[in-house]
Amino acid sequence: MYLKKLELINFRNYSKLNLNFSKGVILIVGDNGQGKTNLLESIYYLSTGKSHRSYNHNELIRWEEDFSILRAEVSSESAKKIEHLIEIELKENNIKIRVDKAYRKRKSEFISILPSVIFSPDDLRIIKSSPSNRRNFIDSILDQIHNDFYRTRLQYQKILNQRNSLIKSISSSMKIADNKTLESWDDNIVKYGTKIIEKRYQFIQEIRKDFIKYMKFFFDKLNVDIFYVFSWNRKNFRGSYDDGSFDYTGNNLGNIIRSKEEIDSFGSKLKENLKKDLSFKTTTIGPHRDDFAILIDGKDIRSFGSQGQQRVASISLKLCELNILKEKLKTDPVFLLDDVLSELDLERKKLLIKAINNNLQTFITTTNINYLSDIDINFTQKFSVKNNKIEKID
Repeated sequence: MYLKKLELINFRNYSKLNLNFSKGVILIVGDNGQGKTNLLESIYYLSTGKSHRSYNHNELIRWEEDFSILRAEVSSESAKKIEHLIEIELKENNIKIRVDKAYRKRKSEFISILPSVIFSPDDLRIIKSSPSNRRNFIDSILDQIHNDFYRTRLQYQKILNQRNSLIKSISSSMKIADNKTLESWDDNIVKYGTKIIEKRYQFIQEIRKDFIKYMKFFFDKLNVDIFYVFSWNRKNFRGSYDDGSFDYTGNNLGNIIRSKEEIDSFGSKLKENLKKDLSFKTTTIGPHRDDFAILIDGKDIRSFGSQGQQRVASISLKLCELNILKEKLKTDPVFLLDDVLSELDLERKKLLIKAINNNLQTFITTTNINYLSDIDINFTQKFSVKNNKIEKID
């Protein structure tokens, strides 16, 4: 699928915008603060039902306006042509979604129509920041691949909140063993939590080969790996060596990366941690505390990787995202590159450009077209962004 037409009303800095797009690579040029990122954000929102910059959709509505409208006409490139119209209306604390004029109640009913991958300088936080950033990275992809995954996460969060509320209310004098309500919440935590863990673990396994391949494109002599870290093993992940490294041939990683037996142990681990949960007044293990880890020569890239290695790791993850969406959804995602080429050296630019082909619609934003002079890109369209307006240029 590709984005054929985009219409925005009262979105961020745009009061009204109508643009027609071709296939291929599209260049968006403009100074900082003119709205380049806002344009890509609108495309990503029409693709996923969320912003990559804000959790509050009210922030997307133009200042001093009370609503925003986003419309996208999308089309397939297959012999059997398929077209869809996606419309999203944003109001304070209210979102309305229509696909082909019919209202949709759930995001899962439209987020796979126009799959997209956005890559911005902020994506380095996937590597360097807290585990929640890495969980969000995986979940945003799985939401598009599996129709029921988003609903499963919502259900798990509701049950988790209920269990945490109950744990906070349990006094030391209560007999925990007699608390049937806690047992019921535990059963449901395991039921829905296991589904989430299984999907996430499978995702990491599926991208592992490609991730290592991309990393070795730059660092061919390094031993690179990526694996899922279960919440009850996060302490073990920190390693037994003083320098925080791991023994690839020993047992350190062996106990962490086993799949089925580890996932199946979630229920027993939850019971084992009950005293700890009561002490901390919260549920201390589960998919809400899981992580994934990237190791270079047996060391955690977050603490021991160079800035260049961490940047390449973030690029590699995004290229893996591109591949798996294409494979699972049987269509080409839209690729959104938000001012990232200016931050990369020539080799890293070429790695990204390798992911761009004639079948992939790609939007590239930049403040200076000279950043692109050393790589071979054939732009099908060019646009200039200035004073809250976008105009086509030759």
